[in-house]
Amino acid sequence: MVLLISTTAFSSPAFALSTQEKGVTVDLLNQDPDPVKPGDILEVRISIQNMGYEANDNCIVKIEPKYPFKALPGEELSKNIGTLGKRSTDDREKVVKFKVGVENDINKGKYPLKVLFYSNEGKDKVSLTKDLMIAVDSESNAEIESISLERLVPGEKTNLTFGIKNVGNSPLKNAMFSWDCANDVILPVGSSNVKHINLIDVGETANVTFEVLTNVNTVPGLYKLDMTLTYDDVEALKTITEAGTLDNEKRKQIKSKAGVYIGGTTDFDISYMERSLTGSYTFSVSNIGNNAANSVKVSIPQQANWTIANGGSNSVVLGNLQKGDYTIADFNLKPAAYGKELPLKFEISYTSSDGQRQNEKQELSLYTTESPTNENSGSEESSTASFSYKLVLIVVLGIAGVLVYRKVSKKRKMNE
Repeated sequence: MVLLISTTAFSSPAFALSTQEKGVTVDLLNQDPDPVKPGDILEVRISIQNMGYEANDNCIVKIEPKYPFKALPGEELSKNIGTLGKRSTDDREKVVKFKVGVENDINKGKYPLKVLFYSNEGKDKVSLTKDLMIAVDSESNAEIESISLERLVPGEKTNLTFGIKNVGNSPLKNAMFSWDCANDVILPVGSSNVKHINLIDVGETANVTFEVLTNVNTVPGLYKLDMTLTYDDVEALKTITEAGTLDNEKRKQIKSKAGVYIGGTTDFDISYMERSLTGSYTFSVSNIGNNAANSVKVSIPQQANWTIANGGSNSVVLGNLQKGDYTIADFNLKPAAYGKELPLKFEISYTSSDGQRQNEKQELSLYTTESPTNENSGSEESSTASFSYKLVLIVVLGIAGVLVYRKVSKKRKMNE
């Protein structure tokens, strides 16, 4: 196909006719890829052929990329192909290659890439322009890329965020995202379960957040979330409507599902109850959360203000505690000082309702008395026992000494 178009470089129709007689053609040999997708790099191979009877010297081929095409760094937009021989010679045809980028927000269709050809030397100058039609294929697609959490605590407000990613080759417009949980186990608070998104560009992720709540008495377990995403899929489907306008928007829907676990961890409260005469401290341990706790163990880690006394244990196994239950734990403790309020650290380990072993740390302040009754009485009893033992020993030794002395004296007198 020969396309010869005169430009403003010619001052008269006669010269334009002379240009046509030169017989120079510009054609698109191929494009790679074909079709090209938004965001890709396009390579075009252009054929320049002289069907005329005169050679053209110092020939230039140039492209002028405009939207949706763009120039790439380091890539030439103009190339000198030298002499284009006349139709009877072997050098009457030249092939040039150019690379350009394609914008991300382009829809499916065919778009013009402008090519200029001109020759600056010779007795007759040649110049022409042609639009090469480039095929662009645009495919829209999206996915629910992420959910912000895997576990919800019954009765506790939580922000639930969904990440919606555009994994296609065209923008997603007028998107609407919604979710639903069977039997309304999980419900949005303060808003509906639907969010609108105006635009998600190619490769971008849009986050939508809902504040949700579950019933405090919800049975722990895995619950299903049904998610729906609808958006405008802009295609090259161009249908003339009755009004004579172009309708090229098509609604697309994506459905998916995910699991969210309800249950898990719980909370504890520790309070001081009493101290016995033997130095044993008694504490109350309560499950104040909304989930049961199994295999509960309370420990007192090594710390500066308290030590375990009388060879006692630093941990107590309490067994299972349902929500709202409490039990007691005893520890033999000795404070580092008396008459002061000292912090006492605890560690609580338990198995949550989802089967995971959990650890929780707590701290309690205790005021220590200056003269513990059991320690003073014990000391006094020990001192009294020691004194009595020594006194009896002295008396026994004294009596034994007197008896020995008498026996020795009597034997001496008999010998005399």
